[in-house]
Amino acid sequence: MLSLTGSRTFSQTEVFYSGEELYYEVYYSFINIGWAKFTTEKVPGKVDHYTCRAVLKSNNSLPFIDVDFDFTSDIKILNGRIMPLKFTSHQHKDGKKSTEIYEFLYDSALVKIKRTGYDGNTEADKLIKTSTVFQDGLSIFYFARANTNKDMTEYVPVLMQMDTSMMKIDFSTKKTGVEISEFDGEIASVYLEGVSYFTAVFGLTGEFSGWFSSDAARIPLKAKLQVEIGNITLELKSWKHGSWQPPKY
Repeated sequence: MLSLTGSRTFSQTEVFYSGEELYYEVYYSFINIGWAKFTTEKVPGKVDHYTCRAVLKSNNSLPFIDVDFDFTSDIKILNGRIMPLKFTSHQHKDGKKSTEIYEFLYDSALVKIKRTGYDGNTEADKLIKTSTVFQDGLSIFYFARANTNKDMTEYVPVLMQMDTSMMKIDFSTKKTGVEISEFDGEIASVYLEGVSYFTAVFGLTGEFSGWFSSDAARIPLKAKLQVEIGNITLELKSWKHGSWQPPKY
């Protein structure tokens, strides 16, 4: 099944927009527990090749959660498919950082994985042999955007925590309205829901749902996620994407 899923193509849209910056705040009930920022840049001189970055941090004033990550994913679009080339994850703690690097060696049907601990020692160095196109912890954000506004269920192979896993996403073409605090009125959106079969940042696991703008940019507007401490909400607070503004519902 892994060799067949996650292989759908998408038509090129504004999902990969050079200079894009999206900033989200994360809430547990009415408590702000952190924030996330995503940026996209086109790699100069290369066609359909992008460097995507994300920073995720918890609220320093809260003692029960400690999240400080930055991700980088080098991605190319080949024949309509989102193909990660290299994923780098840094986790910061007490002035030190641990690092995970995934290198996707498609010509050799291999994924090279290496983890370096806070003390600088190598904790893992392994190869996974596979012809499957896996999404990483950041490229899945763009994969979901690119495939919104379709009626289908996708089982997506994902590399997470140095191991293979799966995410189920139920996409829909049904238009709906959603509200965010930074926009007056409802925004025209499409909805998805799914299940993560792994544990990620903020303890993300299990069921999730999300609303994306119904235009070509497919900007993620709001998401509800199941995490280890309960249910959290991500909400778009600011954006830079050319002249883009949320489409009214």
